[in-house]
Amino acid sequence: METLLIDVLPEDAGRTLQAVLHDRGGFSHAQARGLIDAGAVRGPVAPSGSRPTRGRGRPIGAIPPGGYAHRVAGGERYEVRLETGRRYRPKARPRSGPGYRVVHEERELLIVDKQPHLLSVPTPLREGEDSLVEQLLESERARGVRNPALYALNRLDRDTSGLLLFARTRRAFEGLESQFTTRAIERLYTAVATGRVEPERGRFESRLVEDKHDLRVRSTRRPGEGKQAITEYRVAERLPGATVLDVRLRTGRRNQIRVHLAEAGHALVGDRQYGTPSPLIDRSALHARSLRFRHPVTGRTAVFESPLPVDLRRLIRALRRQETAAPGESRRG
Repeated sequence: METLLIDVLPEDAGRTLQAVLHDRGGFSHAQARGLIDAGAVRGPVAPSGSRPTRGRGRPIGAIPPGGYAHRVAGGERYEVRLETGRRYRPKARPRSGPGYRVVHEERELLIVDKQPHLLSVPTPLREGEDSLVEQLLESERARGVRNPALYALNRLDRDTSGLLLFARTRRAFEGLESQFTTRAIERLYTAVATGRVEPERGRFESRLVEDKHDLRVRSTRRPGEGKQAITEYRVAERLPGATVLDVRLRTGRRNQIRVHLAEAGHALVGDRQYGTPSPLIDRSALHARSLRFRHPVTGRTAVFESPLPVDLRRLIRALRRQETAAPGESRRG
């Protein structure tokens, strides 16, 4: 067992313990987190070995696991107890917050499963309302990341649930952005549309524009206006008054799936903006369930999936019960 003593210099006051272990102890950030998680960091202790003052109310002892953002004070001393031959690695602990769950994180990427009723990014239209990006950045700062950066690669409407992809570095962002540009990234959704969608497989293609007055999105046929939008679908299940669809986005315009289905006469169940409210669900029945892309650094194929949320499962079960009560509609799946 080796004991390393680390003194906090006056200029380090207010910094995180993880940062001080990195700068003063020579540990990598991962090793610093691993030492904290293992209970190998104790303090603060006085330089003389006597009991320090506890004016800040912090107990002497091991820093609790996950205490990477523990703030230090000038003049404090911390003990790092190292076991010979042991490799210190941070514990994997899934992160979550109000309205989201972190599915995967690494140096370059962050994959998040968003719940409905949460903005993906801040917007002037909902000034003052919390957003996923703001929550994630605050979580990064709380974990001791000094200047966290997140680059959003895709966005979901406030009421749409499912997977969002963020880059943590500029290099990763540029590599992933090029895949979006060339449509190499595969994005799959589950949608519950009103009515009987025909045919079994189909494709919607139009140019979408946003109305400057009410901000609704619509298709346009005016030459040179709008941006190309392509949506492909496959019928997964037919139910009374509704169709469950597997949807693939070829482009990623705002409200794209909602607009294409509504213009085809099959607005999403519960879509208040492009369709009508539903007593069976309090939001648009749309879930981003799968992401498939090439890792921007390793080049390997990465696949992430999100299960259907509770409210969508309940909606589909309720529609199936209607079928049982009034048989006659065939079901596929």
